[in-house]
Amino acid sequence: MQPESRFVESSGVNHHYLEWGNPGNPSVVMFHAVGMCSQIWNNAARDLAKNYHVYSFDLRGHGDTEHAEGGFTFQQIGADVASVLETMSLEGSIGIGHSAGGMSMLIADSMVPGIISKGVLVDTRVGDSPMALLTLEEQKIRMERTLQKRTIWESREVMYEAYRGRRVFKPWTDEVFGDYIEGNTRPLDDGTVELKCKPAVEEEYYESRRDLDTSQMLKGLGGEYVLLVGAYKGAQTPQDAAVNHLQREAKGFQLKELGAGSHFVPMEHPDLVLKEIRNFID
Repeated sequence: MQPESRFVESSGVNHHYLEWGNPGNPSVVMFHAVGMCSQIWNNAARDLAKNYHVYSFDLRGHGDTEHAEGGFTFQQIGADVASVLETMSLEGSIGIGHSAGGMSMLIADSMVPGIISKGVLVDTRVGDSPMALLTLEEQKIRMERTLQKRTIWESREVMYEAYRGRRVFKPWTDEVFGDYIEGNTRPLDDGTVELKCKPAVEEEYYESRRDLDTSQMLKGLGGEYVLLVGAYKGAQTPQDAAVNHLQREAKGFQLKELGAGSHFVPMEHPDLVLKEIRNFID
């Protein structure tokens, strides 16, 4: 099943999304992490489209959504999500978000309680920034590497070969990794390809997340949520203060430890994540 590629104007930005399934079915909206794209959810979306009307969105500054000048903050993408769902009359949809995608849903729900009826948060860190797990020196190196990302490649095939063996990408399935390369690059007239999400945009999001106080931002949520967490050092647990805060503020909340995977568990174990999504929303 191939999705339809569409756009919707909202918040002064032309937002791109992929759409699968029967419009008569319940709606599922999906959001990706920083540096990713709507295609990262292709595998799950095709399966969910058997029973749901599925939309996967490119966040501001990512994919084929217009790259507006500035505004690359978590507060802004939360406002974008609320605005897009209201514009498309998708209030009360089921939401699925990985990392920043999940945070954008939570912020939208705190702005417009109930705009997400049930939400699956896939390794969305609900307390301090994930950068807080790193030393100051490690944070500096991470940001420098982000800004030094190569933006132009001879071809997608060359980029694929260069990235496939890197530590973070090695555990990803071939299918999801292929979707990542295709969705994150744009062919140019000279035959080369460029990254759609610019390194400076990615860095701006990371800086915004570092200063985000989720205890103040996430209040009065109208949705029910499950937080799926990977199995790695520093992963969130039911004892975390921020997790307990979310449990108090949401209409319903549970944390499910997956027992496998890193922060990128949707790319490493897509079938496991899909199974837990269906366990929660079906």
